[in-house]
Amino acid sequence: MSPTPQSVVLKFGLLTDPIESVPAEIRLFKRLDFDYAEIGIEEPRATPQILMGESQEILKALSETGLFPIGHTAYWVGFGSSHESVRRGWVEEGKEMIRTAAQLKIRFLNFHYNARLGRVGAKEESRETFVQNFVNSMRELAGVASLMQIELMLENSPPQGLYPLEGIEYFERVLDAVPSLKFHFDVAHAFIENRMKGVQQYLDAFADRLVHVHMHDNHGKQDEHLALGGGKIDFRKVIRALKAVDYNRTITFEVFTSRTDAARSRDAFKKRWERTCK
Repeated sequence: MSPTPQSVVLKFGLLTDPIESVPAEIRLFKRLDFDYAEIGIEEPRATPQILMGESQEILKALSETGLFPIGHTAYWVGFGSSHESVRRGWVEEGKEMIRTAAQLKIRFLNFHYNARLGRVGAKEESRETFVQNFVNSMRELAGVASLMQIELMLENSPPQGLYPLEGIEYFERVLDAVPSLKFHFDVAHAFIENRMKGVQQYLDAFADRLVHVHMHDNHGKQDEHLALGGGKIDFRKVIRALKAVDYNRTITFEVFTSRTDAARSRDAFKKRWERTCK
């Protein structure tokens, strides 16, 4: 049987590309010597319907490689929308994502806290409505996930636009309102929000709920998904901060420049981790 996230000690993985075959991606990750596959559940090539149809092939690839799966969904879903039919549609699609994760024996599945919706956020009333809608969606989905023994994780997104609602104060309100949600920490997104201070703020606030990490680099303005060292993030400080909270679970290198860059980033990170003290 493949290892599960509960048994890992600082394991490293990659995110599948939703335009590629998931079984092929899993076998590629094994050749690159990663420990697990973070399976993207999103269009065009990895919708719940497609993945369910390929589930036996995916499970076979996981079994043959010895990799375990983590689940990842698209950032742009409308869980906080005030268009109620749209929000309900995404909640139902979220349930399909959860059912897909269960079929693939995924035990940790992420959703994103994303609020890029036109002028939503321009006034306090619309901010409050968005947060409450998002909370309602997460509560319903968390209940479904619990029945299937899946832990839902909420990933921090980088605030963007004129009326950013993705900041830590709103993120915290959602986590406080849905206690079963775990924290999925994207280091680079926190850096965009408030540079290295932002990285530390998220760990200070949510370390007790931290179960998964995304690692990549940027210059502090856009979500560039660069190889480590390609931007301005101080990864020595990141490692010290993670060690200070005794983090020892999974880290996905969400580097989009190339798979080779992702593997090199992992290798450099591992070396720095091993020689860095708390």
